[in-house]
Amino acid sequence: MWVQPVVEDLLQEAVLVKMVSVFRPDISLYDSIGKRGNTYIKSKIKALNEASVHLPHIIITDLDDIECAPALIADWVSFKLSKKLLFRIAEKEVEAWIMADRKNFARFLGVPVVKIPINTEQIANPKTELVNMARRSKRKQIKDLISEGTAQTGPGYNLILQEFIFNQWDPVSAAEHNVSLSKAIERLKFF
Repeated sequence: MWVQPVVEDLLQEAVLVKMVSVFRPDISLYDSIGKRGNTYIKSKIKALNEASVHLPHIIITDLDDIECAPALIADWVSFKLSKKLLFRIAEKEVEAWIMADRKNFARFLGVPVVKIPINTEQIANPKTELVNMARRSKRKQIKDLISEGTAQTGPGYNLILQEFIFNQWDPVSAAEHNVSLSKAIERLKFF
């Protein structure tokens, strides 16, 4: 089955590709569309829903500062979602899903596993937390995650994290520490 992925950014794309490879290797993914933040996805969600009748779609977006997933859905969706549209929300950001694989992520950063929260959904700003953890790392490569000046992330942020996702991230382990990821995986399995 061919599916159209719709994501906010490169990290969500990498996470979705990894999840599909682990849980639904029978799904083939077209090149992702979106990659322009959640404003783009919100503006296109009705059209994406209509298109999913002919081609299944998987949409991933971050919750960010919205109170809860039902509030985001109520704000974005005023129509019936197609059965061929899988719409999942990472609470608070996809970085929380990435960090939820605590043991592998701690090893990757070179920090003690106790520095990574047990429930990554409770991190107020996962991206900032991730960068702050990288500051404690002694690994030279990890330093490229750290921002310089006014930038939120460092020059190698996406590339380094994509490498981690594809080579070390274990979504099964991560789902034990993040409910929104666990729910996304369960929905993906039966999509």
